[in-house]
Amino acid sequence: MKNSLLGGILLAALVLGGASAPAHADGVLSATPATIAGASLDGLAATPSSPPGVSPEVFYDDATGTYYLWTTDNPATMYTSKDGTAWSPVAGATLPNGFDWSIVKMGPNNYRMYFAAINPNASSEVECSKQRKELRYATSTNLTNWTTQPGVLVSSVGCGVPHVLQKPDGSYLLYYNSMEPQHGMYIATSPDGLAWTKRPGIIANDPNLVDPAPLRMPDGTYLMIASTTGAPRPGSSAQTSQELRILASTDGLSWTLRTEPLLAPSGVSVLDPAVKLIGQQLRVWYGYAPGGNHANSRITSGLLTLKPAAASAATTPPATTPTAEVKTCKKAGAQRVYQGDAYVCRKVKGQLIWVKRS
Repeated sequence: MKNSLLGGILLAALVLGGASAPAHADGVLSATPATIAGASLDGLAATPSSPPGVSPEVFYDDATGTYYLWTTDNPATMYTSKDGTAWSPVAGATLPNGFDWSIVKMGPNNYRMYFAAINPNASSEVECSKQRKELRYATSTNLTNWTTQPGVLVSSVGCGVPHVLQKPDGSYLLYYNSMEPQHGMYIATSPDGLAWTKRPGIIANDPNLVDPAPLRMPDGTYLMIASTTGAPRPGSSAQTSQELRILASTDGLSWTLRTEPLLAPSGVSVLDPAVKLIGQQLRVWYGYAPGGNHANSRITSGLLTLKPAAASAATTPPATTPTAEVKTCKKAGAQRVYQGDAYVCRKVKGQLIWVKRS
């Protein structure tokens, strides 16, 4: 992890100077198993001037070139910025009585804010909380003053950070965490963003993922940045720091997870990400909590670059069918790309071979 002061100066120079980190492979902005295989996040350490809190939600207004940030803190706070790095609190902002914000632009001067709220009069439906965490929404014409709308959209959204994504056809996807029937990230769908239907099964079949931050890419593919729980690794009882992971999808429903962390600074939990595409630049904001202490978390960010894993397509290709000659590899977990497909080195029946990612 870079020195925080130097890192902050570097990112400010990149943004203000108009420099751009490539967010594509072969000139096409696309989230695929191949382009996330070699993805990297130039994440910066938080500084004393970074906004305190967790669960950042960022909205970028193209017309004014303004970044808006909402954080979950006590109290919840709204900020604005011209570079996405140096933030100023917004005086007089009125926010709903909730947390874990998710903003959708409905039209000119028409915005919808989804948020989580605790119902003190209802017991939780999951083990991780004594009171029920519900999904509600508010509306605004200026992104600053919000009016909470009546009713509950989803009666229980577990304990993680939910996120709502609007699709081009006007339908919606809700990503949220739950422990029932299995811990992990779940999906609900809606035709209008108000009436929701929950889908079975956890994303990527990985119970260690939390805090989904999805993004629809220009070519129609989907990118997601998520956190891990910090649960002990297999064979160990020691709690670990939370890490950021990266996933890709063709439809926003079925996701491919890269097994290697996207960002995992030593001794620091990185959590609750938000990802946005600004021009041709992918940016990720996240909580940065030294020692894993969320009470000391501050919001920082980094530039995300998508690219295939380092590999030479001129080398002997790995096996692509069960009848093809098996091609061996040397290091478990190594990745490569051949003819646009991503492969990982895995041990199968005692032998390390290249296996095509599904």
